Amino acid sequence: GKLVDQETKEPIPFANIVAETGGKQMGGSTTDFDGNYTIKPIPPGTYDVKATYVGYKPLMVQGVVVKDGIITFLDIEMESTAVTLTTFEVVDYKVPLIEKDGGSSGGTVTSEEIEKMAGRDATSVAVTVGGVFSSDGEMGSIRGGRTDGTVMYIDGVRVRGSSSLPKSALEQVTVITGGLPANYGDATGGVVNITTKGASRTFGMGAELVTSKFLDPYDYNLLGLYMQGPLLKGKDSTNNTALLGYFLAGEFSYEKDNYPFFGGLYKAKDDYLAQVEQYPLRETGLGYGTYQNLQFVTEDNLEKIKAKIECPSYAANVSLKLDVRTTSTTNLTFGGSLNYNNGLAYIHSYSMFNYKQYPQVISSTWRVFGRFTQRFNSDTASKSIVKNVFYNIQADYSKYNYLEQDPEHKDNLFKYGHWGKFNTYKTSSYELTDIPELGYYNVYALNNYYDTLVTFEPGTNNPITSNYTSQYYDLYDLHSGYYTNYTIIQNAGALLNGQQPESVYGLWSAPGTIYGSYSKNDATQIGINANASADIGNHAFQFGIQYEQRKDCAIGYAPVGLWTRMRQLANKHIEQLDSIAKPVFDEYGVFQDTVNYDRMYDAASQSTFDVNFREAHGFAVNGTDWVDIDSYDPSEFNIEWFSADELLNEGNSYV
Repeated sequence: GKLVDQETKEPIPFANIVAETGGKQMGGSTTDFDGNYTIKPIPPGTYDVKATYVGYKPLMVQGVVVKDGIITFLDIEMESTAVTLTTFEVVDYKVPLIEKDGGSSGGTVTSEEIEKMAGRDATSVAVTVGGVFSSDGEMGSIRGGRTDGTVMYIDGVRVRGSSSLPKSALEQVTVITGGLPANYGDATGGVVNITTKGASRTFGMGAELVTSKFLDPYDYNLLGLYMQGPLLKGKDSTNNTALLGYFLAGEFSYEKDNYPFFGGLYKAKDDYLAQVEQYPLRETGLGYGTYQNLQFVTEDNLEKIKAKIECPSYAANVSLKLDVRTTSTTNLTFGGSLNYNNGLAYIHSYSMFNYKQYPQVISSTWRVFGRFTQRFNSDTASKSIVKNVFYNIQADYSKYNYLEQDPEHKDNLFKYGHWGKFNTYKTSSYELTDIPELGYYNVYALNNYYDTLVTFEPGTNNPITSNYTSQYYDLYDLHSGYYTNYTIIQNAGALLNGQQPESVYGLWSAPGTIYGSYSKNDATQIGINANASADIGNHAFQFGIQYEQRKDCAIGYAPVGLWTRMRQLANKHIEQLDSIAKPVFDEYGVFQDTVNYDRMYDAASQSTFDVNFREAHGFAVNGTDWVDIDSYDPSEFNIEWFSADELLNEGNSYV
C-alpha cells in the first residue's frame, strides 16, 4: 500500500508500518521515498496494521483481512499533529468491493464469518463459496469437476484423510475455483486452503458446550475448548513479545443418531425380537423342514421410533500450533492436528431386526509440520533493485488409518462365520462286483465313503446365529435320519459355519446376520517444500520446489465365507480311491470276500491351505487322513495358510 498525509495527500517516507495479530508482530516495513510499503511474507489471517511517524498521530487499521495467495492492498492516510502521542487512533478496515489482485477466482471466509455459521468444519464453510457443489451440507465438486480433483491444504500440508478441525481453530478458509497458481499445479478441480489460528502474546481461553439431551431424541453432545497465550516472553525491549506462544483447540462429541430420518423408522419390538432370536425357526407341518419365524411377522410386532438405536458415534478433533520467534527476521512454527472417529455404522437393512450387528468403523488422521521463515531486511533508501527477499522451508508428515470390523470379533477372522462345532461320522460303501484281474468274483468292493451322522455343538462366538442350527437339532431324535449329512441339514433350514440366515423378503437382514467384512487402510505422506520470493524492480518473483512421498496400504476380507472356502479346499486331493486293491483276510488267512481301497493322494490337486493346515495340526502332508474342518475351533486357523489365488477364488474373492 501507500502512506500519505491526510490533508495534502503527499507521501510520507520512512514511516514504520507493522502488522500484528493477537498482539504478536507478524511483519513490518518502512515506507520508501514515495510512501510505498510492502510487508511479506505474512500468513493468511486478520491483522491490525499500525503506522507511526514523527509529527503524525499513530494510526491503527484493525481487521485487515489477508487472504491466501492474494495480495492485500491497504492505503493509509495519517493526520499531522504538533503533539507527540503514544495512543493509536483506531479505524476499521473496509473490505474493498473489487480485489485488485484478481488472478484467481473463488472466495475467502474469515474467522469472524465462520463463528456466525452453523457448520463446524472447514468443508461446511467451503460450500458457502460460489461454485462449490453441496449435498446435504457436505462439499462435493468444484465447478462441476471431479471430486477427486479437489485438493485441500491445512497450513500448507496437503490433506490425506479427514480435514476436520475444531471450529475455534479456523482462521481462514480460502476456496480457489479457477485460475490456480503454479504452486497448486497438480489440482485439476479446485483448491481449498485452510489456515489455523496462531499464538497470541496475551493469554485467552474459551469453552463451548452444546447438547440436545433434553430437547430431542438424537442426543447430540459437543464440548469445545481453546487456549492461547505465551509460554515464554521476551525481556527488555521485547517485553511485550511472545518468544514462544501456543494455540490449542479441541472438540469432543457424542451422537446417538448423527443422520436422523424424517418421521422416524420401524424396528421389531423388544419382546418379539428376543423371541425370534432364541427360536428363529418353526416346523413346516409336513414332517420335514422349517420356516423362519420372521416370515410370519406382522405390523403388530413392530414399533416406530424417532431415532436410531445401537449406532452411536464418538469424535475428537485437536489442533495445536506453536510459534517461536527466534530473531527479528526469522520465525519458526510447529503445528499439528488430530481427528479421531469411532462409531457403529448404520445399515438400513439391519435396522429392523438385526441392529445389534452394526459394524464398527474407526478412523484417525493426524499430521504434524514445521516451518522456518527468514526475511532479509532491505533499506528502503537503498537504490538496489532487489528488495523484500525471503524464503521458507516446510516439512510435514501425515498418517491416516481406517478400520472396519465387527465390534466383537475385531481381527479374529475365523470367529465371524463360526456358529458351532460339527462332527461328521462316515462309513464305507460296498458294491457286489467282480474283479477278474485279481481272480475275485462276487466280492464286495469298496466304492466310496458316505456320511451317516452329523452332530452339532453350539459355539459362543455368535449365539443368535447358532440358534438356527441348535433349534433344528432340538426338533428330532439325533438318529432319526434328519442329521445324516450337510445337505439334509441345510435343506431343512439349519446353518453350516459360514452360511448366513436368509433375509426377510429380500429386504431386511434376519437376526444373527454377521457383518461380512473386515478391512483396514493405512496411508502415510511425507512432504517437503521450499519457496523463496524477491521483488526485483516493480516485479515480484516467486519460485519453489515440492517433494511428496506417499505410501498406501489396504487389505479387506470377507471373513464369514472363509469356512465355506476351507471346506472346499480341504481334502479335495483325496476324494478319489486308489486303484490298488487290498483284499481282506481273517487271522487264519481266509479271504473274506471283501476288497478295500485306500484314498488316492493327488499332490497336483492338493491346496496350499490343506498343506499348511496338515503341517500345523501334525498330519502327514502327503497322508490320506480326512480332515473334518468344521470340528475345529476358530483359534486353530490362520489366514496366512491360504495362497493368494485361493482367496481371490477366480473372481469370487474372499480378500
